[in-house]
Amino acid sequence: MTNEMFVKRSLELHLFFLRIMKEHALFMAVSFPPKNEDFIREGAELNSQFNNLLREALELASGVIMVENDAATEFTLPAEEKTAFLTGMQIDTALTEAELRMARPGARVDAQIVERVGNLNNRILSATRNIIRYKTRVLDALLACELFSSNYPLLIEHIRREAIRYVDLVTRLQNRAEPENIQQELIEDEFFWNQIMEEHAEFIRGYLDPTETELFDLADEFAVRFNELNSRIQGLRTSQQFMMFFNESEELAEEIRDFKAQGTQGILACGIRIIAPPLLADHVLREANHYLRLLSTYKQIR
Repeated sequence: MTNEMFVKRSLELHLFFLRIMKEHALFMAVSFPPKNEDFIREGAELNSQFNNLLREALELASGVIMVENDAATEFTLPAEEKTAFLTGMQIDTALTEAELRMARPGARVDAQIVERVGNLNNRILSATRNIIRYKTRVLDALLACELFSSNYPLLIEHIRREAIRYVDLVTRLQNRAEPENIQQELIEDEFFWNQIMEEHAEFIRGYLDPTETELFDLADEFAVRFNELNSRIQGLRTSQQFMMFFNESEELAEEIRDFKAQGTQGILACGIRIIAPPLLADHVLREANHYLRLLSTYKQIR
């Protein structure tokens, strides 16, 4: 892995995952009742910490990489503004505005940037391990019936799994490690993100008002289809088997991406009855965009 590849891969990963992590902390902080002020405070502090790391990543990324639609969408800023209004939580919308105006690539990757990115990666690993511990404590308390949250226990398991994934990916970058078996890694990635998409559909279904029967049925259908697809992908070992399901995963990911985009628009326009914060809709949309970006890169090496 060359220095330029190391820098660009690191920053592309961070522009996606740091925003995801800071939003996880926010979604958790606003989910607890006032009596759990320690959990609320810790969530807010983690949100601030990841916000600062994202600011630094954006500074390093300016002129080096593009801001893609898994880092920010046209809905991110209005979703942040609406969520801040509804929850009272401070959200650094100026950071999002700066990201959307970020300079286009053209800057040279020099030794100083390589060193700074390596240092940033180490601090991100530390922060992400901290949020994993936070999520674990919350999940344990929920399962022991010692804590109330408006988030499902499965959602906490889900976002904890994503944080563990982030640590794994950053660790590999720090070690300059390329996959030993590319085909098997692609299968594992596909399985991971199909499960994430399935659970998104299940969460959306659960957050919708009971009167939203059409959207409820659509979300339920997506959950069933992703589950069935992963049941067939599980255990694949050969390139030929992998190819059988690649196109199906891509088509289904595109469908749920469009469903999420329409849902985000509807929530921001107050046209959908739902108990989730508006930023969660844009959050899951960006994750679908990220999965589709990964699938697009797979096409070049499959």
